[in-house]
Amino acid sequence: MLVRSLPAGPVDVVGDVHGWLEPLRLLMRQLGYAADGSHAEGRRLVFVGDLVDRGPDSAEVARLVHALIAAGNAFAVLGNHELNLLLRRPKADNHWWFGDAARDEEIPDFFAGWPLALERADLRVVHACWDAAAIEAVRPVADVRTAWRAGRRAVAARLRARCGTGRIGALERELAEQNANPVKLLTSGPEAPSARAFKAGGKSRRTDRVRWWEAYAEPVAVVFGHYWRHRCPGDRISRQPYLFDAAAEPQFALGPTGTAWCIDYSNGHRSVDAGAVLAALRMPERTLHFV
Repeated sequence: MLVRSLPAGPVDVVGDVHGWLEPLRLLMRQLGYAADGSHAEGRRLVFVGDLVDRGPDSAEVARLVHALIAAGNAFAVLGNHELNLLLRRPKADNHWWFGDAARDEEIPDFFAGWPLALERADLRVVHACWDAAAIEAVRPVADVRTAWRAGRRAVAARLRARCGTGRIGALERELAEQNANPVKLLTSGPEAPSARAFKAGGKSRRTDRVRWWEAYAEPVAVVFGHYWRHRCPGDRISRQPYLFDAAAEPQFALGPTGTAWCIDYSNGHRSVDAGAVLAALRMPERTLHFV
């Protein structure tokens, strides 16, 4: 199923790797893991998704994490970048995969069986947003592509019912597909109209990411990535409005009760940003470790 149970015991939740193999290997060694993902204290790795794209080693990272999961030493949820490969959607960052016949079948097969969310009594893991309604919508579904297509059909039907034969604006359609499709919401998070258009991620954007964690007050810790945090506020090479501004909220734990943790520290941009790091959150210790 697309929402699965996470076993009890200590875990290390790893932020968005984005195709950088050596930082991942270094982080594993730093945390006490062997090359096969085993740990002397019985700890296990949990990946928040977006393993691929941007860095030079996407295929190698995918193969490594696939092997760790197959050995029973790791778990992972799908990010929006893995979803794009499963849906065969070309993007600015995934040109490494399209056109390679060997990868064309191999890499998506690694991700096809991954869930969208992991949960247990004290911990939740999702790539972008923990939304209760979206979680329940995908909980009984076994295939993410089936869930995504069902979400698209439901959004299209809702737009037709509201607008009838009238023209649906491009921005309205974009926001509906982003916020009302459970798969999109869990992997990319909610968005709202932006005050002005801007360039980010290789394209012009008209929507802003919504800080959903500001309303997350539940006692269960939720760990996610996606939002491009920065360990060194004020030391970013390129200040894009699409980035989550850690200068405004430098504390590690977020939300009104401090139970939300974003652990994407812009590792995908380490080639152009000296302050970008790969992060891992140790649970239940709630300590952050950086490479």
